[in-house]
Amino acid sequence: MSSIKTEQIAILQQRYDIFVEEFHFFAPKEDGKRVEYDQYDEYALLFGVWENDTLIASCRLILPNSALGLPTLNSMTIDSIKFQRDQPTAEISRITVLSAHRTFKKTMQILQAMQNEIHRVSLDYGIVQFVGAIELAFLRLLNCSGLPYTPIGPLQYLIGAERYPVMLSTLEYTTSIKEYL
Repeated sequence: MSSIKTEQIAILQQRYDIFVEEFHFFAPKEDGKRVEYDQYDEYALLFGVWENDTLIASCRLILPNSALGLPTLNSMTIDSIKFQRDQPTAEISRITVLSAHRTFKKTMQILQAMQNEIHRVSLDYGIVQFVGAIELAFLRLLNCSGLPYTPIGPLQYLIGAERYPVMLSTLEYTTSIKEYL
């Protein structure tokens, strides 16, 4: 991890603070490092939302890869014809927002900013759909934010909570942004 940039380390540390210490979704790493990462990070782009010099939110975009695939597609039942298995798909995961910024309005703004940047970068990779695994309350928040993610499978237990596998096509995203503005 010595070649990782300072911003990336800040994101991995924030993930540790939120997913290990605050929500207890994961156990601390045996190596004692206060960073949260897994094998999918090797195939991911990390995104951070900064306010002045403070990281207030982050997420990762796992790019299509043949080595590991995508966590949601590997571990959840997908039963929707809406999901197109033959299309370039990326996964958005490890979404964090610092507790001091978890107001409804602020979180909506953060999610919109992250999705906007993810969409912009994804165009370079030819991504046509995004997947993820989220809780019902978070799905509602995404939809209120003008991000029309839809379930593509039943409610399932994953990483400490019941979650839906969800997807958003880049076409739906582009359409929703035009309607939302």
